[in-house]
Amino acid sequence: MPRGTAGLLIAAILAAAMSNLSAALNSLSSSSMVDFYFRFRPDADEKRRLRWSRLATIAWAIVLFGLAVIALHHVGRVVEVGLQIASVAYGALLGVFLLGVFTKRANQTGAIVGMACGFGIELYLWLGTSVPWTWWVLIGTVATYTTGCLASFAGYAMSK
Repeated sequence: MPRGTAGLLIAAILAAAMSNLSAALNSLSSSSMVDFYFRFRPDADEKRRLRWSRLATIAWAIVLFGLAVIALHHVGRVVEVGLQIASVAYGALLGVFLLGVFTKRANQTGAIVGMACGFGIELYLWLGTSVPWTWWVLIGTVATYTTGCLASFAGYAMSK
Protein backbone atom coordinates (compact mmCIF):
# COMPACT_ATOMS: atom_id res chain seq x y z
CA MET A 1 0.00 0.00 0.00
CA PRO A 2 1.40 3.45 -0.82
CA ARG A 3 2.59 5.55 2.12
CA GLY A 4 -0.11 8.20 1.75
CA THR A 5 -2.91 5.68 1.54
CA ALA A 6 -1.60 3.73 4.52
CA GLY A 7 -1.40 6.94 6.56
CA LEU A 8 -4.96 7.92 5.65
CA LEU A 9 -6.20 4.44 6.54
CA ILE A 10 -4.53 4.57 9.96
CA ALA A 11 -5.89 8.07 10.56
CA ALA A 12 -9.40 6.91 9.66
CA ILE A 13 -9.17 3.92 12.02
CA LEU A 14 -7.92 6.11 14.88
CA ALA A 15 -10.65 8.71 14.23
CA ALA A 16 -13.33 6.03 14.33
CA ALA A 17 -11.90 4.57 17.55
CA MET A 18 -11.72 8.00 19.20
CA SER A 19 -15.29 8.78 18.15
CA ASN A 20 -16.52 5.49 19.58
CA LEU A 21 -14.66 6.00 22.84
CA SER A 22 -15.89 9.57 23.15
CA ALA A 23 -19.51 8.50 22.67
CA ALA A 24 -19.15 5.71 25.22
CA LEU A 25 -17.58 8.00 27.83
CA ASN A 26 -20.21 10.69 27.28
CA SER A 27 -23.02 8.13 27.60
CA LEU A 28 -21.58 6.67 30.80
CA SER A 29 -21.05 10.12 32.29
CA SER A 30 -24.52 11.30 31.32
CA SER A 31 -26.15 8.18 32.76
CA SER A 32 -24.20 8.55 35.99
CA MET A 33 -25.17 12.19 36.33
CA VAL A 34 -28.86 11.71 35.56
CA ASP A 35 -29.31 8.52 37.58
CA PHE A 36 -27.28 9.46 40.63
CA TYR A 37 -26.10 13.06 40.94
CA PHE A 38 -29.25 14.88 39.74
CA ARG A 39 -31.38 12.58 41.86
CA PHE A 40 -29.62 13.58 45.08
CA ARG A 41 -28.78 17.17 44.08
CA PRO A 42 -31.61 18.44 41.86
CA ASP A 43 -30.94 22.06 42.82
CA ALA A 44 -27.26 22.12 41.79
CA ASP A 45 -26.24 25.01 39.57
CA GLU A 46 -24.88 24.58 36.02
CA LYS A 47 -21.27 25.18 37.01
CA ARG A 48 -21.36 22.42 39.60
CA ARG A 49 -23.19 20.05 37.23
CA LEU A 50 -20.59 20.62 34.51
CA ARG A 51 -17.71 20.05 36.94
CA TRP A 52 -19.23 16.78 38.23
CA SER A 53 -20.00 15.67 34.68
CA ARG A 54 -16.36 16.15 33.70
CA LEU A 55 -15.21 14.30 36.82
CA ALA A 56 -17.59 11.43 35.98
CA THR A 57 -16.12 11.26 32.47
CA ILE A 58 -12.59 11.07 33.89
CA ALA A 59 -13.65 8.44 36.43
CA TRP A 60 -15.26 6.27 33.74
CA ALA A 61 -12.18 6.64 31.54
CA ILE A 62 -10.02 5.39 34.41
CA VAL A 63 -12.39 2.47 35.05
CA LEU A 64 -12.40 1.45 31.37
CA PHE A 65 -8.62 1.83 31.15
CA GLY A 66 -8.21 -0.34 34.25
CA LEU A 67 -10.49 -3.01 32.83
CA ALA A 68 -8.51 -2.98 29.59
CA VAL A 69 -5.19 -3.35 31.43
CA ILE A 70 -6.53 -6.23 33.52
CA ALA A 71 -7.94 -7.91 30.43
CA LEU A 72 -4.69 -7.54 28.46
CA HIS A 73 -2.84 -9.41 31.19
CA HIS A 74 -5.26 -12.33 30.87
CA VAL A 75 -5.38 -12.49 27.07
CA GLY A 76 -3.15 -11.20 24.32
CA ARG A 77 -5.59 -10.56 21.46
CA VAL A 78 -7.13 -7.10 21.30
CA VAL A 79 -10.42 -8.18 19.70
CA GLU A 80 -10.92 -10.89 22.29
CA VAL A 81 -10.13 -8.46 25.09
CA GLY A 82 -12.66 -5.96 23.71
CA LEU A 83 -15.34 -8.62 23.51
CA GLN A 84 -14.56 -9.79 27.04
CA ILE A 85 -14.88 -6.28 28.44
CA ALA A 86 -18.15 -5.75 26.55
CA SER A 87 -19.45 -9.13 27.76
CA VAL A 88 -18.96 -8.09 31.38
CA ALA A 89 -21.47 -5.25 31.03
CA TYR A 90 -23.80 -6.40 28.25
CA GLY A 91 -25.46 -9.19 30.21
CA ALA A 92 -26.64 -6.81 32.92
CA LEU A 93 -27.69 -4.27 30.29
CA LEU A 94 -29.69 -6.82 28.31
CA GLY A 95 -31.26 -8.19 31.49
CA VAL A 96 -32.55 -4.75 32.53
CA PHE A 97 -33.84 -4.11 29.01
CA LEU A 98 -35.74 -7.41 29.00
CA LEU A 99 -37.02 -6.69 32.49
CA GLY A 100 -38.55 -3.44 31.28
CA VAL A 101 -39.99 -4.97 28.12
CA PHE A 102 -41.44 -8.23 29.45
CA THR A 103 -42.68 -7.32 32.92
CA LYS A 104 -45.27 -4.71 33.80
CA ARG A 105 -44.50 -4.65 37.50
CA ALA A 106 -40.79 -3.99 37.15
CA ASN A 107 -39.68 -0.91 39.04
CA GLN A 108 -36.55 1.15 39.40
CA THR A 109 -35.42 -0.52 42.61
CA GLY A 110 -35.80 -3.98 41.11
CA ALA A 111 -33.87 -2.93 38.01
CA ILE A 112 -31.02 -1.47 40.07
CA VAL A 113 -30.84 -4.54 42.33
CA GLY A 114 -30.97 -6.86 39.31
CA MET A 115 -28.32 -4.93 37.42
CA ALA A 116 -25.99 -4.83 40.42
CA CYS A 117 -26.42 -8.57 40.93
CA GLY A 118 -25.92 -9.39 37.25
CA PHE A 119 -22.86 -7.14 36.97
CA GLY A 120 -21.39 -8.63 40.14
CA ILE A 121 -21.87 -12.16 38.82
CA GLU A 122 -20.27 -11.20 35.50
CA LEU A 123 -17.26 -9.70 37.30
CA TYR A 124 -16.95 -12.90 39.31
CA LEU A 125 -17.14 -14.97 36.13
CA TRP A 126 -14.43 -12.83 34.56
CA LEU A 127 -12.01 -12.63 37.47
CA GLY A 128 -12.75 -15.76 39.49
CA THR A 129 -13.78 -18.62 37.23
CA SER A 130 -12.77 -20.39 34.05
CA VAL A 131 -16.21 -20.06 32.42
CA PRO A 132 -15.64 -19.08 28.75
CA TRP A 133 -16.41 -15.40 28.04
CA THR A 134 -18.90 -16.37 25.36
CA TRP A 135 -21.31 -17.45 28.13
CA TRP A 136 -21.02 -14.33 30.30
CA VAL A 137 -23.75 -12.36 28.52
CA LEU A 138 -26.28 -15.17 28.84
CA ILE A 139 -25.48 -15.84 32.49
CA GLY A 140 -25.52 -12.13 33.35
CA THR A 141 -28.80 -11.59 31.49
CA VAL A 142 -30.54 -14.45 33.30
CA ALA A 143 -29.16 -13.34 36.69
CA THR A 144 -30.16 -9.70 36.12
CA TYR A 145 -33.64 -10.53 34.84
CA THR A 146 -34.38 -13.07 37.59
CA THR A 147 -33.08 -10.91 40.42
CA GLY A 148 -34.78 -7.83 39.01
CA CYS A 149 -38.12 -9.65 38.78
CA LEU A 150 -37.84 -10.98 42.32
CA ALA A 151 -36.81 -7.59 43.73
CA SER A 152 -39.57 -5.77 41.82
CA PHE A 153 -42.24 -8.24 42.85
CA ALA A 154 -41.04 -8.19 46.47
CA GLY A 155 -41.23 -4.41 46.49
CA TYR A 156 -44.67 -4.52 44.89
CA ALA A 157 -45.92 -7.06 47.43
CA MET A 158 -44.55 -5.01 50.35
CA SER A 159 -46.25 -1.85 49.13
CA LYS A 160 -49.71 -3.46 49.25
